[in-house]
Amino acid sequence: MDTQALTVFNSIFSSGSAFVYRCANDENFTMEFMAGQVEKLCGCAKADILGNAKVSYVGLTHKDDIDRVFADVDAAIEARENWDVAYRLSRPDGTDAWVRERGNAVYDDSGEMVYLEGLVVDASAEVALRKELQETLSRTEDANAEIIDLAENILRSVQKLSILAINAGIEAARAGKAGLGFAYLAREIKALADENNQWASRITDTMAERKRDEAREAAEARRAG
Repeated sequence: MDTQALTVFNSIFSSGSAFVYRCANDENFTMEFMAGQVEKLCGCAKADILGNAKVSYVGLTHKDDIDRVFADVDAAIEARENWDVAYRLSRPDGTDAWVRERGNAVYDDSGEMVYLEGLVVDASAEVALRKELQETLSRTEDANAEIIDLAENILRSVQKLSILAINAGIEAARAGKAGLGFAYLAREIKALADENNQWASRITDTMAERKRDEAREAAEARRAG
C-alpha cells in the first residue's frame, strides 16, 4: 500500500478502538497490512503480528472462538459475501478483548482470491451492553428506566460510528485513487451503526408493547371491578 493510502488509514483510525487489515487466507491469517489501534486491541506491537514475526493473528484469537471464526469466514467466502463475527483476542498479558470483525475476500481480474481485508472494532462495550439488555428485557416493567438508559448508550454508540463513517468517506475522497477502497470501509462502519440502531429500536418497541399490555390489563381490571 502506498504512503498516501497509509496516511489516510492512520488518519481515520488515529483515535478510537479499531483497525483495518489485509491478510492472506491461510491457517494463520498472516497479516500483510494493519493500520489503526492494533496494539490497543491486540496487546502487542503491529510489527510482531505482520508476517507472523512473533505471533500470528490466529495465535491471538481465543482458542474457544477460533473454530467458529474460521467457519464463519469460510462460509462467507464460499457464498461470496461479507462476514460479520464477534470473538475474543487473547492478549500476551493474559487479558481477553472482545472484538467484532467485518471483512470480505478480494479477487483479481481473473477471479482469483488475492487476500482478505476488513475492519476490527472493540466490542467489549457492545457485548456487555447486549448481555445487560437481554437480562433487562427478561425482567418486569419495573426496568423501564434502565431500558431507557440502555437505549441512550446504544444511540451514543450509533452517533460515534456514524461520525467515523463520515470521516472515512471524507478521507477517501481526499485520497483520490488511493482511497478507492475506503468506500467499502465507510459502508462497513455504517452497517455497525445501523445494527446498533436496530437494538435501540427494539428497546423502543419493547417499551411500547409493555405500555400497551399495562393499559390492557388496567382496562380489564376496571371492567372486572
